[in-house]
Amino acid sequence: MAQSISTKNIMHVRPSHFASAVATGVAVTGPTDDGFVHLHFYREVQRVTHDAVPSRSGEPNELELAWGHATANIHLQREEVAVISIPVGRLPFVGTALNKAVRFVASLKRG
Repeated sequence: MAQSISTKNIMHVRPSHFASAVATGVAVTGPTDDGFVHLHFYREVQRVTHDAVPSRSGEPNELELAWGHATANIHLQREEVAVISIPVGRLPFVGTALNKAVRFVASLKRG
């Protein structure tokens, strides 16, 4: 019996809560009891929590701030930008797709 080959169009859609962000790393957790592996995409950022600004007061209700001599208090943090949960059974497919992307980018660099 001859097989019939056809084409299926699959539409790409984005949910209303879709967001895009830059990630600099990924952490993997699982598999969890619900049968998922979770990819935690994060970026490392620096936040200025406050500035220590030298000041002087010459008169009551008068304050002069020396912003040119301010010292920033910087706090390093890892900001989670997305968590993607993948059913364990689909993990090989996702891993293969990511591996192909890595090989493609490497081939561009070898150029």
